[in-house]
Amino acid sequence: MRITIDPRVADEPYAHRWLDRILHKVDDGWHVWDTTDHAESEKIAGTTWIRDRDHQGAWVRDLLIASTQRDAWTLAPHGRSLRVTAVPTSPEELTPEEACRLVEEPLCILVENRITDGAFIRRVIRELDHSLHLLWGRPGEPVRVDSVGGKGQMHVEVERRVRKTDYRPRLVAIIDSDRKSPDARPSAAAVRLRRTCEVRNLPCWLLAKREAENYLPRPLLDARPDAGPGHARRVDAWDRLTDDQKDFIDMKNGLASVDDALFGDLSPADRSELGGGFGPKVYKCWELWNITARVELVVRGSGDLERGVEMIRREV
Repeated sequence: MRITIDPRVADEPYAHRWLDRILHKVDDGWHVWDTTDHAESEKIAGTTWIRDRDHQGAWVRDLLIASTQRDAWTLAPHGRSLRVTAVPTSPEELTPEEACRLVEEPLCILVENRITDGAFIRRVIRELDHSLHLLWGRPGEPVRVDSVGGKGQMHVEVERRVRKTDYRPRLVAIIDSDRKSPDARPSAAAVRLRRTCEVRNLPCWLLAKREAENYLPRPLLDARPDAGPGHARRVDAWDRLTDDQKDFIDMKNGLASVDDALFGDLSPADRSELGGGFGPKVYKCWELWNITARVELVVRGSGDLERGVEMIRREV
């Protein structure tokens, strides 16, 4: 997050320990201290938080100086703003103690399955957003991919996290649409989750395609190891699909649960190759880190992946 501190609260002794803890998370690289208001930064330098605290004050002063150097502290990829103040007057303002609780809370990316969907999210972030990818490697797990036992429970988990605090939690929900064709509606679970998030001002990325695996580009499918002798033929058959067919085929299970109207023109040979899909472990293609697929991923994403990355950035 982009954190600003009201100089008046920095003059309050009770706030010093909370402000120190906030700066420890800045020092760890979880957040940035936004000192673009230079007049306010000068006032903070003269507060009791820095002036009367010996070694601890010197440490705070050093971080304040570093934060004013844009080559040392960049605001990217952080999008959410937080102001620490004694008397909050807006949702973006919190008291020192509440701000500390929020700052120490990892960003939760809530998905249906932390293993399969987690692999998708990590790959997309690594390929499309370097600064966000670097945040993933900071000490203490500042970003956490979590799941709660299926998409039907995701809206319940959102409600639970909202009730835990008086402030908006650090949360992004991501869910498959489960649509079987371009004209189909998302699943009831996906719609329910999106509505729950909208009411509580939380971001929800409802995938434009059927599921995460529908974003896989050919280079990652091609490179899948130990896939069996028929894998290359299956990938060739997949590559002959139209964009709409690629977007809404069941990549794991194949043609058993698709819109027949969408796939009615498949040749008997391609229908045979794709009938059983790529299997439940096709998600492992996301983890082929020795393959670069950024360009192909952008093409397959058709803008939806960038939209999802931007949602995550707004909450970091």
